[in-house]
Amino acid sequence: IIGKISKILIVKILSIIGLKKMASRSWAESLLRVTGYKGTIVGLIGDLVKWFVYILFFAAIIQTIGLPGIADWFNQIAAFMPRFIGAILVVIIGFMIADFFGRAFEEASRKILREDIITQLSGGLIKYFIAIVSIIMALSMIGIDTASLSIMFTLIMGTIMVILIIGLKDLLPNFTARLNVRTTFRVGEYVEVGKYKGRIESIGPISTCLVNGKKKIYIPNTMFLNTPVEKTEKKRSY
Repeated sequence: IIGKISKILIVKILSIIGLKKMASRSWAESLLRVTGYKGTIVGLIGDLVKWFVYILFFAAIIQTIGLPGIADWFNQIAAFMPRFIGAILVVIIGFMIADFFGRAFEEASRKILREDIITQLSGGLIKYFIAIVSIIMALSMIGIDTASLSIMFTLIMGTIMVILIIGLKDLLPNFTARLNVRTTFRVGEYVEVGKYKGRIESIGPISTCLVNGKKKIYIPNTMFLNTPVEKTEKKRSY
């Protein structure tokens, strides 16, 4: 009875402080369903607290009837349970933070870069980075040596960063050049960039689109910095 009451109180408290609502919006609850658990994250914490109370009572009863060896075993489990519950809370909160910052970075990247692949990549990297850090912290709380896991994680993240830097080294100059292009030119203006000419239709994160008749010409943004550009307000018919 006390165990069930403890579960009800914990679930109620966590619901009042908003953990139940926040957890339902995060991907942590979706991952929980993969394990086969049909309840919510708050319900899982409540169940763990309930069994923690049960184990304490079992240990006391076994100690009373004169079985100290078994009682010690239950006491060790009872001592481990708070750390295990704390580790689960760290993972849950870490996953919610990862989900929040992943979405925030994705939205910010979408507004700045307007490239779906890059926005999803940036949001995903932030999301999974925070999630993995929270898992490592949780494993450390329950006594698992995470030194080798931390080193492996650092090496993997370092490798990913190197690959991204190498892959984006030709694109980054166009991102920065876009700031100058958007400051100097406007959509609808007629420009001549080297041998290319036309009216600016759009200024993207990597290239600027010119329209000349029925043709669309995509010019790397860096070309606007490295090539003389002639701008005129003269209207042309296409």
